[in-house]
Amino acid sequence: MSAVRFCLLSAFLVTADAGSGLRGQPQVSAKDVESSLLAELAGTFRSSATSQHISKLEAALGPMYTAVPKEADGTLSHVVVRYMLHRFFVQQNGWFIRGLEPGSGQQNTGANQTLQNLQEWVPSYLQGFLEELQGGRGISLRELAVLAGTLEDLIHTESVSRLDQAFNALELPHDSQLDEIRLQQALEVYMMIYMLGGNFSVKGPVGVLRAHKIFSEKLKDWERVQEWMHDIQHAVAPASVTQNTNFSAAVRVVEEIGRRYGTYNDGECNSLKSELLQIESTKAGRVRLTEFYKKGLTGVFEFNEKIDYLRTLGALDESDPAQPHVILPNYVAARPNCLVASNFYAVCCRNECEDLMSLLEQKIAASTAKPEQILEIVSAMPSATVTAPRNLSDVLLKRLYGIAEANQGSVPLHGRLFAQWMHHAFPRECPYPQQAGTTSPQTPDEWMQATGQENAKHSTEEMQAHVDSDKCTLPKGPEAREHHNLKENELPWDATEELLHPVRMMPNEPVEVHASKPRLRVLVPMAGVASSVVGLAIFVWKLMPPSKASKLPLSC
Repeated sequence: MSAVRFCLLSAFLVTADAGSGLRGQPQVSAKDVESSLLAELAGTFRSSATSQHISKLEAALGPMYTAVPKEADGTLSHVVVRYMLHRFFVQQNGWFIRGLEPGSGQQNTGANQTLQNLQEWVPSYLQGFLEELQGGRGISLRELAVLAGTLEDLIHTESVSRLDQAFNALELPHDSQLDEIRLQQALEVYMMIYMLGGNFSVKGPVGVLRAHKIFSEKLKDWERVQEWMHDIQHAVAPASVTQNTNFSAAVRVVEEIGRRYGTYNDGECNSLKSELLQIESTKAGRVRLTEFYKKGLTGVFEFNEKIDYLRTLGALDESDPAQPHVILPNYVAARPNCLVASNFYAVCCRNECEDLMSLLEQKIAASTAKPEQILEIVSAMPSATVTAPRNLSDVLLKRLYGIAEANQGSVPLHGRLFAQWMHHAFPRECPYPQQAGTTSPQTPDEWMQATGQENAKHSTEEMQAHVDSDKCTLPKGPEAREHHNLKENELPWDATEELLHPVRMMPNEPVEVHASKPRLRVLVPMAGVASSVVGLAIFVWKLMPPSKASKLPLSC
């Protein structure tokens, strides 16, 4: 996938100029972060472009803000703020902000800690600084918009720095007047730096052009990238096409490139998903591990991650230890398939469930809802692989009512159980929510560093050994999908709830809160008077006679 390709290209460019090597990326300091935040706060009190931009961010965040759980005074808790910022940037730009991703909180402990030159500490430090300024109270919608605006400012500053790097490499002064050809050349060098994550230190026009030649030869779709980038140039800075222009016009273009690259990346992500759908198993949204490796040996994508690494990423279903499966939406959005284009964010495949959740939030406009309302909305919601309207299965109905019964008649929309329910309803779009603290969004290099492993990928020989040892004959792809409704109950269901925000419990109802977890975790015991109705529904289901699924022509 893209990440592998760019790592190889980075190695090629290091050798493209024998006199240069990768230099450390500029690091943002705590003072820089504080200054950016204070500037945004000051701008909100004036009639200025900053104030207008914050107002636009408020409007964009508004529907999610209305739907998420809040404190008694209407403000947002620390955990909810992180949750909203993560989702907002994923929805808006396809940016997975480092340090805000679920499972990343344990990696960042202070402003002096960095991981592979990435500014992972920034979001937590920024949020803590604002909370300190506000006297420790929760964050309002306006302040949330300020946080989002500050992160945008820091990312914009990085983009300008990399454009400056491109101009310096080509020995172009900022005040030089550039014709369209020279501006395009500067933008192409910037794009090369962007796609390499800043790992570029070649200087001088001759060396840069040599590196550009290597890049264009090794990246098969470079021409398509160039066309896309120049279309943005014509849209954002049309004057640059008809007359000479300068650095400022280029700044506007590169800022828009960063905003739109996530959308551009959708094409390759759709291809990745399509490859996996060709080998989907009889369990919806899953691919048998052996078929995964077999496709990696013969297909367009590598599909070679080790089982331990897949487990760390949360992309592995081991509910049947004898037949491990790769969870399709979890794998597609996983870190090996991301482009680390910035010190602040990675561009990953979109979580398609975000569109579905946003629609739910807009229609419900609350943090909880009655099962009947959810069923009415979801049954009418289509996705890339699910047609609508549809009749939801008895299994889905039972489980949704079970969640409601365990929460005083309403379903928390931002809890783990509802996310799990959405995965069952849209198994190819909505990721399976692993329990908090059990997974980590690590790159292959980060995983190898953490585990001491020499490689996160299997060799061709190791993959072939997995394939050769498989004695199962099972339907896959379109043939397997004929049986998905019959085997729906075989998707794993874990009755452990994890909520963004505490809920008011009935008297004497046992609650165990794990404060060390990134999200509040509420455990509902499965025995005694307060037994979870969810667990009861599963128990009753298991007592029911075998379905037609048991008659599938399978051999294993």
